[in-house]
Amino acid sequence: MTDVAREANVSRSLVSLVLQQPEKVGDKRKRAVHDAMRRLGYRPNAAARQLASQRTDMLGVLVSDLHNPFYTEVIDGILEAAEDLRHQVMIASGERDPAKEKAAAEAFVELRVEGLILITPTMSTEDIEAIASDVPTVIVGRPGPRPARTGRVLTDDARGVGVALDHLLGLGHEDIGFVAAGENPGARAREDAFVRAMTAVGLAGRAHVANAAPNQEGGYAAGRELLSSEQRPTAILASNDLAALGVLGAAADLNLRWPADVSVVGYDNTILAQLQPIALTSVNQPRRLMGRTAATLLRDLTRGGEPSSVTLDPELVVRSTTGPAQSS
Repeated sequence: MTDVAREANVSRSLVSLVLQQPEKVGDKRKRAVHDAMRRLGYRPNAAARQLASQRTDMLGVLVSDLHNPFYTEVIDGILEAAEDLRHQVMIASGERDPAKEKAAAEAFVELRVEGLILITPTMSTEDIEAIASDVPTVIVGRPGPRPARTGRVLTDDARGVGVALDHLLGLGHEDIGFVAAGENPGARAREDAFVRAMTAVGLAGRAHVANAAPNQEGGYAAGRELLSSEQRPTAILASNDLAALGVLGAAADLNLRWPADVSVVGYDNTILAQLQPIALTSVNQPRRLMGRTAATLLRDLTRGGEPSSVTLDPELVVRSTTGPAQSS
């Protein structure tokens, strides 16, 4: 930095200001500093700067599964907020394995991240609380009791399932299947909401649940199971969009048309649901907003604020995979 200051004929403190708070420096002097940096081949030493300031300005993001667009769209929101907060982001995947998640979270702590965002973590509450005792932590998703010392952002799963069922019931469907994709708390919460809602309208005996892996292959297997049963449902709600696409594949292989023979609803409203010619009816979770909200809660925690929880409302986006039930 001293060499850059000498080359640009400015003070060393001005070089530091250009690097840290460029908006406070005029264009002419900022340009002189950048020109000097380019001529000298200078790059800031992040490690040295962290040692001097005792800050990393780095956020860790731990995601369950990078193959599901839901997670990457939440990360988009986190990245937007992190840019505004002048933070960098490191991302790791736990691959839906609690042990791998715990190891990745502990690595983030060792790297001295300023804060950590866990997107639908599968590790135990005890492990999450241990991590949160070392670094400010915010969870995205994961219904149920909130681990101590953590902030949380989630959507109202009961409402999401409710609006999907209201839509299907309004179309005359009564035999309705549900694909419970995965063992994570979110999938379980949606399954519970489905059973409660069907019971509330007197259709408990016509609610059909199939368990599946939280991916397209799992949805396909569950779809084959439901659509090959003696009491075949006329509509199926899946607990994520990937599983819903698998259900559509199973219907096609069984020579069933949608929505004429079976209506299908996904959950998350990811980019996959919006693609033509699929045009999947899906429950929209405001994914980018969830990410931005998580980053904001984390900022407040890193500044000494109290952990808090924010619940966002989902809504149904109707497309071409749902239609009236066939008359008997």
